Amino acid sequence: MLILLLILCFSDALFTDVGLHLSFIEELNPFIRSLYEWHVIAYYAVKLIFPVTLMILYPYIHQKMWVHPALTLTVIVYAGVNAYHCVWLTYGLTYLAGHV
Repeated sequence: MLILLLILCFSDALFTDVGLHLSFIEELNPFIRSLYEWHVIAYYAVKLIFPVTLMILYPYIHQKMWVHPALTLTVIVYAGVNAYHCVWLTYGLTYLAGHV
């Protein structure tokens, strides 16, 4: 499940990067927006630091009762976010293709 979370976090960052690059979306989080404008590598590093940190800490915290439900919920939320990204990306690319 940790690998899936890492993949979903990376794809979220990638979809957002593509959407920003193609001007399909705007980043509403001011911290992430300024980070992205400063350096794209820093943007990806910050987006991936949390799942990587969780992967490092997991062996020490996996016995806690709340860890598995919280991890499951996080994966579900990120899966939903990625599905949302797929919808607007498909819509945006279809719109762009129709106006070229």
